[in-house]
Amino acid sequence: MSNLINLQGVTKRYGSSKNPVLAVDNIDLSIPKGSFTVILGRSGSGKSTLLNLMAGLDKITTGEIVIDGVDLSKANAKNLAKYRSQIGIIFQFYNLLPSLNTLDNVRMGAWAGGKKIDESKAVELLTTLGLEHRIKANVKTLSGGEKQRVAIARSLVSDPNLIFCDEPTGALDSKSEDQVQQILIDLHQKQGKTIVLVTHNPEFENLADTVITMSDGKIVNIKTK
Repeated sequence: MSNLINLQGVTKRYGSSKNPVLAVDNIDLSIPKGSFTVILGRSGSGKSTLLNLMAGLDKITTGEIVIDGVDLSKANAKNLAKYRSQIGIIFQFYNLLPSLNTLDNVRMGAWAGGKKIDESKAVELLTTLGLEHRIKANVKTLSGGEKQRVAIARSLVSDPNLIFCDEPTGALDSKSEDQVQQILIDLHQKQGKTIVLVTHNPEFENLADTVITMSDGKIVNIKTK
């Protein structure tokens, strides 16, 4: 299995040079294509910062990140935007637009990447995720689990091969959490998506091919099944 993601000496510092905060500390990491990787760690361990760097949402301080041949450490704003349009990102707090209905929030995932999609693609995704009865609903009226499924549909509408998830069930009840876990399992096992998921919830270890544990900005353990 070839590596899709390669990190070498990746460091991220915040703050001033006099009072720097070292969020990610000299990380080397390779993630294979088609794998399911879970990154565990307590709050402040650096796991979300690491994910944001790999997703092109933040810039590294030093080091190199190459993903599917794209060197994020050297990419300009235009190339970073193109890269982000080709991946899926699922956040803890949905990031839906309250002014748009369910369907248009999903379609927004393609618009943001400068793509046009047939409406039927978005409808198909929502139906697959059990939201066919909520397609035209105001997103303000959706439950937390429904909002997260809308966010998942939005991340999938451009059919990305790589999906980043940041605490995707952190705001959900246990039933909704189980539903989202099953969706992620299907994306990995049935569709061959590469998934990188950040969480503090050890239950996700059961889903993963590889479990990475972080502490104080460093990788302290890697367990591969």
